Amino acid sequence: MSDLFRKEAIKHQGQKLDGDVTLATHMSFNVIAVLIVIIVAVGFTYLLLGEYHRKEAVSGYLRPNTGLSKIYPVAPGTIDEMYVEEGDLVEKGQLLARLRMDRHLSSGKEYNNSIIEELLTQKNLIGANVSSQQQLFEVDLQNNKVQMENSKAKLLQTQNQQKLLKERLELGKKKLDDTASLIKSGFVSQREYQDQQDAYLALKQQVEDIQAQVLSQKQELSQYRFQAKQMPIEHKEQIGQLKSQLAGINQEISQADAQRSLDIRSNRRGTVTNLLVNVGMMAQSNYPLMTILPEEAKLEAVLYVPTRAYGFVKEGQKTRIRYQAFPYQRFGIYQGKIEKVSKSVLLPNEANLPVSLQEPVYQVVVDIEQQEAIAYGLEVPLQAGMLLEADIMVDSRSLFEWLFEPIYSIKGDI
Repeated sequence: MSDLFRKEAIKHQGQKLDGDVTLATHMSFNVIAVLIVIIVAVGFTYLLLGEYHRKEAVSGYLRPNTGLSKIYPVAPGTIDEMYVEEGDLVEKGQLLARLRMDRHLSSGKEYNNSIIEELLTQKNLIGANVSSQQQLFEVDLQNNKVQMENSKAKLLQTQNQQKLLKERLELGKKKLDDTASLIKSGFVSQREYQDQQDAYLALKQQVEDIQAQVLSQKQELSQYRFQAKQMPIEHKEQIGQLKSQLAGINQEISQADAQRSLDIRSNRRGTVTNLLVNVGMMAQSNYPLMTILPEEAKLEAVLYVPTRAYGFVKEGQKTRIRYQAFPYQRFGIYQGKIEKVSKSVLLPNEANLPVSLQEPVYQVVVDIEQQEAIAYGLEVPLQAGMLLEADIMVDSRSLFEWLFEPIYSIKGDI
């Protein structure tokens, strides 16, 4: 190979350059290296300090914390009168509406009207009977008074006759005694004495007869006096019985009238909402006419958490709420905190709820931070019954722990 090249050429190729060799690099490579180091450092710091929140998405609705009062009629009927409007503030016991409940007989007459007419007829008859009894009582009382006065007069007359007869009897006794003394002297015959004795005995019999007559008349007068005292008592009892019958009929009339119409009253103080009926509409006992929102009630969110996600739910956990009426993409997400957690499971067919349940759930009550939603710069009050979706933050850990969770799980540390 040395024969192919001259020695001078080979020697020239083997000479080294003088000084150190420096490789020139482009400035962008340094910047990239620094950025990579910074990114790695930031990423590592984020893994250590950043947190991962595990959440459960659930559904629910808004309700007042004091409860809603839905007003149902106790019987179906037609709305005859409405006394309130949507948004009215009502007091407990205030009349809200009146229902008319018409039932017709085969003759075409209204059932309750027919009964009321019959009861009114009975009432009029009893009222007439009361008037007749009053008049009869006054007549009987007057007759008793007259009979008592006559009895007094007869008794007085008989007592006068009795007095005269007693005087005659005393005179007859004296005359009989005088005649008996004259018989011994021979001035009077036995025959005359016998006549005197017969006259005395006859007079004595008259005295006894009139005494019996006086006793009978006294008894008669006592009877009239007793009747005078007893008649008002008996009259009062008769009138009382008739008035009792009238009261019973009036009660039946009231019941029939109540069955013809039904007053709907508020069971608490609050604001009328969800007014669903108007005059002339048919009301059913299984559908509410309206809802009373208690005064100063605060809205709270009621969430229904599936049993599969209930294990980590507890009081104090934060929630992120999205109202269906205010799409979160435009109006944002609202915050809340779990206030109550139920201890018993609720099955889908056990309650009539605004939210459709497809599986067993637990009820969770959330205290919401705001009672209004912000829409287009305005505060729009939230309403009871609004549907919502919420995320419950059930677990929190660092991103580093979350990243290496599979390894921890294998080791049994988590």
